[in-house]
Amino acid sequence: MATDFGAKERQFIEGLKENTGRDLEEWMREISQSGLPHRNDIIDWLRHKGLMFSKASWLERIHHNGGRPIYADIPREAAPRRPPLRRREERTATAPAVAAPGAGQPPAKAPEAGPAAVPANAPAPAGDLDTLLAKAKAYRPLAQHVLGKIRQVSPDAFVAARESAFLIGAPPFAALGITAKELRLHLSLGEHPFDEVVKKGQAGGGLGKGEALSHMLVLTDARQVDARFMELVALAAARASG
Repeated sequence: MATDFGAKERQFIEGLKENTGRDLEEWMREISQSGLPHRNDIIDWLRHKGLMFSKASWLERIHHNGGRPIYADIPREAAPRRPPLRRREERTATAPAVAAPGAGQPPAKAPEAGPAAVPANAPAPAGDLDTLLAKAKAYRPLAQHVLGKIRQVSPDAFVAARESAFLIGAPPFAALGITAKELRLHLSLGEHPFDEVVKKGQAGGGLGKGEALSHMLVLTDARQVDARFMELVALAAARASG
C-alpha cells in the first residue's frame, strides 16, 4: 500500500513536542535564528541537535515552505502518496546533481554506454531517477546530497542509472548503491589502504555480477560527507582520468 505522506506529516507535527521537546513553531524559530542559508547545512545542524535524518529533512522542508506544513492546505484524498523530488540547491557555479530542465548550457552528447547513460549535468529521465531514488526512502535526501558532492568533484562525469545503483564515470570510477537501509559508495581507489571507514569493495558494486570497484564507503549520515569523503572521490576520479 502506498504511503500517505499527508497523514505522516500531520502525525510528525503532532508528535514534535513530545518527541523532541519543541513544537513546530519553536523549531521554525530555532532554524531561522541559526542563520544557516543552505538546506543541507540546516539538515546537518538539526542532526547535531539529535534529530534523525528523516525528521531533520522534513523540518527543513517545512521551513523552506515558509514554516507552513507542506500538505496543510491539501485535502487528504488529494495529498501525494510520495513526497515531491527535492532538487539540491546550487551553492557554486557547478550545476546541482539534478538540474532543472532547460537550465544552463545544453548537455554534451553522452557516449554510447547504453540507453540509461546520460550526462551528469543533464536531467536524468524522470522515471528512472524517481524509481531509483525512491528505493532510498528516508535516505533519499542523503543520496541526492552525495550525488551533488560527487558532481562538485567531477562536473563532466557521466551518470548511468542501473536497477539499484548510479554508475558515475565512463569507465565508472564510482557507483552509489541505493537501499532503504543504507547507501554504499563504491570507489576505484587502487592500492589505497582499507580502514574502519574505507572498506574493501564487494562483488557487484553496481557494475554487475563478478565485478567490483576496489573500495566502499557505507553512508547513513550527511556528516560522513566530509573533507575526507571529497578527497577519496577526487582520488577515484583522478585515477579514472589517467
